[in-house]
Amino acid sequence: MRKYACEVAYDGTPYHGFERQKDYPTVQGEIEKQLSFLLGIETKIKGAGRTDAGVHALGQVFSFQAKEIKDLNKFQDALNRLLPRSIEICSTKEVPDSFDPRHSCCKKRYCYRFSYGLKYPLMGAAMAFLGNRRDFDEALFIEAIRCYEGVHKFWNFTTKKEDKDDFIRNVHIEKIKVDPRLRTGEVILASNGFMTYMVRMMIGTAFKVAFSVFPLEELKKRLDGNEHNPLSFKAPADGLTLYEVQYKEPLE
Repeated sequence: MRKYACEVAYDGTPYHGFERQKDYPTVQGEIEKQLSFLLGIETKIKGAGRTDAGVHALGQVFSFQAKEIKDLNKFQDALNRLLPRSIEICSTKEVPDSFDPRHSCCKKRYCYRFSYGLKYPLMGAAMAFLGNRRDFDEALFIEAIRCYEGVHKFWNFTTKKEDKDDFIRNVHIEKIKVDPRLRTGEVILASNGFMTYMVRMMIGTAFKVAFSVFPLEELKKRLDGNEHNPLSFKAPADGLTLYEVQYKEPLE
């Protein structure tokens, strides 16, 4: 048996997340269904991580095992013809048996896009609509996002109960762009690892700060304080996209 890794992009709108679920459509479930049909044998995949219901991806990664596939390009084309338009395999590569899409990962990049003005229907699948608001403080939002830069204990920004790394993550803010004229925004974050709901809770808390619902100083206190008091703010899922999963050895 050989091991293969695929990079996949998907519109998460019609799915209840990436991970397989018995009674709901998921990205993993759809890929496994068509992959099994193509290979003629039940085939399971392993993803680099789970994305929530409604979250999108440009560079999710999964692996699977199969007998030797002699022409990966033809195989990928055939799989894409079987998959719905909402899912596209972008690359396929044979990898060493030691490769693990989750544990071999060294960095993930996420993008969050939002509008606090118009709905922008043509961009709606990858942009959260916060309502047509005039009370969004752009400067406060940017300041809140910048608080996440660097090494912090993010235990108040996840629903995860336990963590082998004591909830400590190194986050790099690659981009913060807010356009007061269009009333849209975009944030790109990278880290050695993100925990359950972490990105959505980070962005959601920054939204509350921008709307003057939650004090900036309290955000800082929850981020660097010793008290475990998780926040409950989660940004809408539809604005979040998993941009890229990086490995020491590139998949392409």
